[in-house]
Amino acid sequence: MRSTFLGLETARRALVAHQRALEVIGHNIANAGTPGYVRREPILAATPGYVVETGAGFKRPGTVGTGVEMVRIKRVFDGFLENRIRQAGVTLGLWEGRDDALSQVEAVFGEPSDTGLADALNKFFAAWEELSKRPESIAARTALVEEAKTLASYFNQVVRGLRELAGDLDEGVATRVDEVNSLAREIAAQNKEIVRITAIGNDPADLKDKRDVAIARLSRLVNMSAFETRDGSVVIRVGSGELVRGDRVNELRFESGTLPGELLDPGVEEQESRVVWANDGNLADIGGGEVGGLLQVRNADIAAYYRDIEQLVTTLADEVNQLHESGYGIDTSSTHGIKFFEYDAGRRVLEVNLALDPDAGGDVAKVAASATEGVVGDGSVALTIAGLEDALTMGGDKVSFSGFYQQVIADIGTNARQAAHMVQVHEATLHQYTNNKDSISGVAIDEEMVNLMRYQRAYEAAARLTTAVDEMLDTLINGTGLVGR
Repeated sequence: MRSTFLGLETARRALVAHQRALEVIGHNIANAGTPGYVRREPILAATPGYVVETGAGFKRPGTVGTGVEMVRIKRVFDGFLENRIRQAGVTLGLWEGRDDALSQVEAVFGEPSDTGLADALNKFFAAWEELSKRPESIAARTALVEEAKTLASYFNQVVRGLRELAGDLDEGVATRVDEVNSLAREIAAQNKEIVRITAIGNDPADLKDKRDVAIARLSRLVNMSAFETRDGSVVIRVGSGELVRGDRVNELRFESGTLPGELLDPGVEEQESRVVWANDGNLADIGGGEVGGLLQVRNADIAAYYRDIEQLVTTLADEVNQLHESGYGIDTSSTHGIKFFEYDAGRRVLEVNLALDPDAGGDVAKVAASATEGVVGDGSVALTIAGLEDALTMGGDKVSFSGFYQQVIADIGTNARQAAHMVQVHEATLHQYTNNKDSISGVAIDEEMVNLMRYQRAYEAAARLTTAVDEMLDTLINGTGLVGR
C-alpha cells in the first residue's frame, strides 16, 4: 500500500518537474529574438531513494526511487567570453569615435577638390605671375586681389571649421558622458534588485540579461571593466576608479577645454577638454570607447591641424608682405611699405589689406609689382612673389606652401583611413566573439523544439503513470476482498 502511494508521489513530482522544464523551454523560444537574452537550461535531478525496512530490522537504502525534481534553472553564460566581448567593445568604440570625428575633419578641409584651399593657393600665385607679365594692367591687379580674397576666405573657413568642430566634439563627448552616468544609474538599480531577489532564493536571470545589455553599451563608450561579486551585484571600473559598486554610483563630469586659437586672458593657459570624477574633480582615465576616441581627435588631432594651418597662414602672409613692402605700385602717391595681407595675431584671421581692396574703398594701383619707384612696366617684385610658390619656406625650410598643405591633407587622409580600417578589424573581432557567445548562450529554435518534444513526452509518460497508479489504488481499495467479480 505504501509503495503504491509512493508511486503516485513519484508521478506527481515528474509532472511538476517536466511542466517547469516546459515552461523554461517556452521562455527560451519566446525570447529567441530578444537582444541580450541568455538561454536557460532546466537542471533535473533524481530525488533521494526511499529507504525500505526489512522484517529483520535491516534497512536497504535506495532500493526504491522517489522521482525527479528541478533543482535549478541554469543561465548558460560564459563570464570569460563576456569579458572578451566587453573589451572588444571598448576598442571598437575608440576607433568608431576616431572614425566619426576624423571624417568630420576631412569634411572641413574638403580635399581633394577643384575649389578648395589647394586650388586657391595655386591660383593666387598664378595671379602674381600674370601680374609680373602685365604690371601696368588694372585688370590683372584686380584679378590678383580677388584671388587673394578667395584664398583668405578659404583659410578663414578652414580655421573657423576646425574651431566649430572642436566645439561640436565637446558637445558629443558631453552627451556620451551623460549616457554613461545614465547607464551607471541603471546598472546600480539592477544591482540592488538582483541582490534582493537572490537573497530570498529566487533567480534574477532576466534582470541579469538586462544588466549585461547595459554593460555592453557602456563598454562602447568608455574604457571599463566589470566583475560580479558574491551577492550577485557587479562592480564597474573606469580606469582605476569605480563607477558603480552595488547600488552606489560615482558619476563622471565633462569639462570643455579652450577652443583652438581662442583668445585668453594674460596668464591663462590653454586647457584640453577632459572627463573628471564628479565627486572630487580628479581626471578619469577614459582611455578607450567612443568618449576616448572623440577626445583624442578633439585634443590632439584638431589642435595639431589648427597649428599647421595657423603656421601656413602666418608664414604665407609674412613672406608675401615682406616682398610687397619692398616694392612700388603704379599710382602717383607713395605706395612703398604697404602690407599685402593683414591677419589678427590672436585669431589668425587673414584678409587682404583694405588699402588694396576696391570693395573696401582701396586702390589696386597700390599693389606693388615693381622694384623701382615710378617704373610702371617693372614686374620683378610680382615675379619674386610668384616664385614663393616653389620656395622652401615651410617645415624648417624643407617644403613649399603647397607641399606643406598637401602633407597636412595626406596626414588627415591617412589617419581617417586607418580609423575606418580599424573599425572594420575590430567589428570583425567583436562579431566573432558575439558568434561564439551565441553558440553557447543563444537560443537555437531547432534545439529548443527537440527539448520541447523530449519534456512533453516525459510529461505525458508521467501523466500515464499517474493514471496507472490511480487504477492500482482503485483496485486495491474497492476490489480487495470481493468475490465473483
